[in-house]
Amino acid sequence: MAYDVQNGNNMPVQAPLIPDPFVPYDCPDNATLSVFCRVDPALLKRYLAPTPFEPRGDIVVVYASDFTNCRKAQFMDAGIIVPMTFQGQPGATYLFEYEDNDAAIAAGRDLWGYPKKYAEISLKTEGDTATASVVRRGTEILRIEADLSQPHEFQTVRTAPHFHLHVQPGPDGKVLSRRVIKRDTSPDFQLKSSRTGTARVVLASLPADPLAEFMPQHILGAVLTRGDFYATEENGWGKTVLTME
Repeated sequence: MAYDVQNGNNMPVQAPLIPDPFVPYDCPDNATLSVFCRVDPALLKRYLAPTPFEPRGDIVVVYASDFTNCRKAQFMDAGIIVPMTFQGQPGATYLFEYEDNDAAIAAGRDLWGYPKKYAEISLKTEGDTATASVVRRGTEILRIEADLSQPHEFQTVRTAPHFHLHVQPGPDGKVLSRRVIKRDTSPDFQLKSSRTGTARVVLASLPADPLAEFMPQHILGAVLTRGDFYATEENGWGKTVLTME
């Protein structure tokens, strides 16, 4: 795929890593497996302490999502999302996020502050079961095993819009800028199907990926959704809502 490099808006300018422009893009038949879990609320307060965000209860969402049908950058995505508030606005922030395509990683980190790292990710569905796995540096740090054979009623938590603390390091090792970015593609998502069930979650840690701390105290349930994802000109870009010194 040849990219339009006339603007040179990312590096290397002669062969940009990020497709330019990155938005709009879409992903037909996007599948996402989400597990809603209760954890120690003190843990969430500790992890969000360096940010201007406050946890919204004791829920986290452990998830995996298949974006391999994306026509601009094919990738798998997984991680842990924390429902939170920012200046009284409810939303969610990605605490840990992993993908398997460097262009998608760079786009999400550089443009909108998603905390993406590289990992090998799989999401498989067969009949009434769905499994997801995240392997980073040879260690499986996230695994989901869901049973969708019986509908399972439980209260979910909204995970949009997304708020992220976008930190840009300076060339001298100091922080060049900090800003809060808000992004919400949910109005354009076209849901095709949704199934609920029960799930088992296993999390493991690496020195810079302490996921094991988020092993659920209680699992509320799992949701497998399929639909058409759109990052449109109207909603696909992020917006700076706070600039910090």
